[in-house]
Formats: sequence, structure tokens, C-alpha cells
Amino acid sequence: MKSSVEKINSIRQKITIEVRAASVDKAFKAALEKVRKEAKVPGFRKGKVPDDVILQRFGNDVNVEATKEVISASYPEAIKQAETKPISDPHVDIEKPIEKGKPFTYSATIEIYPEVVATGYEDLSLTRQKVTLTDEEVETELKRLQQQMTQLEPAEGAKISHGIVATIDFKGTAGGKTFPGSEAENYVVDFGTGALLSEFEEQIKGMRAGEEKDISFHYPTDFFRREIAGKKGEFNVKVKELRTKVVPGLDDEFAKSLGDFKDLNAVRADLKKRILEYKERMETAGLREQAIRELIAKHQNLEVPTVLVDSELGNMLEQLKRQYEMQGQKFDTSKIDAKQFVTQNVKEATDRARGYMLARAVSAQEKLEVTDEEMDARISQMAAQSRSTSEQVRDYLNKNNMIDNLRAQVLFEKTLDLMVSKAKIKTEKPKKGKK
Repeated sequence: MKSSVEKINSIRQKITIEVRAASVDKAFKAALEKVRKEAKVPGFRKGKVPDDVILQRFGNDVNVEATKEVISASYPEAIKQAETKPISDPHVDIEKPIEKGKPFTYSATIEIYPEVVATGYEDLSLTRQKVTLTDEEVETELKRLQQQMTQLEPAEGAKISHGIVATIDFKGTAGGKTFPGSEAENYVVDFGTGALLSEFEEQIKGMRAGEEKDISFHYPTDFFRREIAGKKGEFNVKVKELRTKVVPGLDDEFAKSLGDFKDLNAVRADLKKRILEYKERMETAGLREQAIRELIAKHQNLEVPTVLVDSELGNMLEQLKRQYEMQGQKFDTSKIDAKQFVTQNVKEATDRARGYMLARAVSAQEKLEVTDEEMDARISQMAAQSRSTSEQVRDYLNKNNMIDNLRAQVLFEKTLDLMVSKAKIKTEKPKKGKK
């Protein structure tokens, strides 16, 4: 076998492969036997059809199988000879159809990981906001905890109104058509909290347990789901149960019910600490995002393999699916316009892939590695968040072949932190919200 390599660009190579006639004949023999095993010819037992009958009736199938056999046998060796590492399946082009007793030539175009040299990461210009915390923010979080500890009691004879939690079934349409989320059973409505569309809430206000009602309204023209914005909604609603809230008072007894706190001031102190830690993590994440985005902007000419872009598009689609599921909606990929999705997201997907390539280059240039101690720390953090032990988390990662992915993520973050540490950072005061 002979092979030669042609560089198309930084991410593509074309390998031309010539297979000897002897190897072609060997492939034909294997193909003939494979077709013979499946061939059904009247007058012959399965697997016993003569060669000439097979070639006469199934000659094209034999040629196809022989071609596959030659390529599958020669391609790995050609890759080895070329000393290259493809990151995509080959795109095969055949000059002439395969013929028994003659050499066979084909070419395989592959994508490779380019040689990347990251520059300009040592002097990025970033902006951060000073982390602050107001008493109002602490009180808001305290009230959220108060709502979490709220108990629900049966509300005999009550009507849907503020302070009432209703369990309902509903089924309806928008513009005369059903849509994802247009029906549900045992849906919990915390009336007056804004969790439910106000137009829907207004129509069910005053209903009692056991009551059924047809309602109608128009979705706002600026509704976040564009496919039903401005359309007329028509629903049948059944109220199954009404309960009233019993809200605990904000006092020292409430503090003790939350854990090892002696009074409400201790809870406030703990909340202040945890909110500040959260804001600082968000600020760190924001600086990391700025750093990689700025580095990406400096390397827009860096070519990105298609296979990496496709992988990022797949990740984005999976992320969209999770968003739907978090909203309690089913995600049907068959209803996604694939062409439109790619058009809308290919630039972002390409930049994300470019960012990972650049971060990988920076880590290599700076000789960064993830230590066992850093992996242990990350696993311990994951364990605390999931209320598991470190051993349980590690076992789960190993069983699902995710440990290398976690190591890569830790290295990625470590690389971004290095870039942030080298950057010129301007600190701004927090922007005041509108009153």
C-alpha cells in the first residue's frame, strides 16, 4: 500500500491511498463470502450458491462490500503512515470503481486538531464590579426562607385568592391549537405570586374546590414564547384542592427551626456570609467569561474543525432541552427547525469551540496541570453540593467515564484564572437599579 498526504488548510488533510491488486483480490474474496451467506437463490441452499451465480445476480453488492473491505483494512494503516491524528470520520472519494486484479485508489479527507499558539492572553483588559451587599438583600433572602418554611393547611369553603395555594387540572389551546405546556394535571398555583400568567390568574380568581370553568384570554403580544404571543388562549380548568398558607413569624423560634442558630441575628449573619460568597463566585465566573471572550476576539482567524462546532451545537441543544424540563415542559427535537437552529447558533458554537482550543493552548504553553489535590477538592465540593460523600461522587464519575471530563473542566478553569491573574482589571462601582 502507498499513501501520500496533502495539507488542505490548518484543520484538514487529504490522504491519497493506493491499495495493491493482491489486497483488492483478498477483499473481493471476503466480500463474495459475505454476500453468499445472505444470498437467497431458488434451487440453491443458503450459503451454497456458486461464485458465478453470485456475481451474475449480486455483482454490485460484491463490489460495494469489496470496496468497504479494502477501505476498512487500508485506512488505519494509511493514518499510521501519515503520522496524523484525525478527529473526524474520513470523507472518502473514489477515483474509479474497484476492479478485481487491479490496484484501487481512493482519497480520505480528514479533520485534524490544528497547531494553536495563543497570544495576547498575558495583557487582557477586564472590568469587575465591586462586590457589595445591602441589608435589603439579606432581608429578601430571609423572607424567601420564611416562604420555604410556610405550611399549607386545608382551606374549607375558601375561594382562589391571595394567600391560597390551589391544585388544578387544565387543558387548552392558543389560537385554536395545542402547544407544549397547554395541559397539566395537579398543577400547583401559588396565587398572587406572579408564577402564573396574570391573565390566566384573573380568570380563575374566586373559584372553589370542585369547581370547573372554561376561561379565555389573550396572551400578551410580547409574551416570551413567540409561537403563542398575542394569540387567544382557551382553557378548561378544574380546581381539585385549595389550601391556605400558615406563614411562620420572623423571630428567634423561627431561627432555631432553620438549624443551629440561637437567634434571628445569627441567621442574618450566616445569610450575609453565604450571599457574599455567592456574589464573589459569580464575579469570578464573570471575569473568566470576559477573559476567554477577549482572547477569542483576538484570534478570530483561528480555524475551528467542523466536528468541534457540531459538538458544541449538540451541547447547546441539550442545554435548551434542560431549560424546557426545568420549566416542566417536554422538549420535542422533532419540532426544532435544524437549519434555523444551526443558523442562529453556529457563530456562538464556533466561538465556544475556539475558546476551548485557545485555553488548551494556554495551559500547554504555561505547562499547567491539574494536581490530585485539586481534583480531590473539586470532588469534595461536588459531594457537599449533592449531600453525598466524596467516595460516592468519585465512584459515580469513574463508573460513567466522567473523571477525565472533570479533570479537563478543572484545567480549563485553572487556565482562565491564570489569564485573569495576569489581566489589567478595572473595578467599577455597582450600577444602581432604577427606583
